[in-house]
Amino acid sequence: MGHPGRVTAELRPDQRLGWLPLVWVLLFCTWLFGVPMLVLESAFSMPFMGVPTAADYAERDMLAMWAKIVAVGVPFLGVLLAAITRRTAAAAVFVTLLLLSLAVIGYHRAYDARHNPTPVPTPEQRACQEHSGGDNRCPGG
Repeated sequence: MGHPGRVTAELRPDQRLGWLPLVWVLLFCTWLFGVPMLVLESAFSMPFMGVPTAADYAERDMLAMWAKIVAVGVPFLGVLLAAITRRTAAAAVFVTLLLLSLAVIGYHRAYDARHNPTPVPTPEQRACQEHSGGDNRCPGG
């Protein structure tokens, strides 16, 4: 039994994770502002005048990759943190953000595949050379 005037160092359960809402707000703001910023940087990384170089395409692709990583990674961290701390409201918010990100990425991939198909390689033109002693496998011969 403690003395009536004595203060204990033990925190109540609701005080132990007082910093947690701030982490969720930071994660949400990172997703809300970071992903569009990376997407816009990617979209406008190509030069307005002149011919884009391989470095321009590489920078655009790198920024798009980081946008996808942030779009999926940040909500995943939020879901993981919510699951560890057993916070259902935060889990619902970050699962929604994760599903929204995956849906947008999936739509973008489908749109890109439909409107920018990979070029079909053309068959190589081989020179036909006849060989002595038998079959002639050259067309028309």
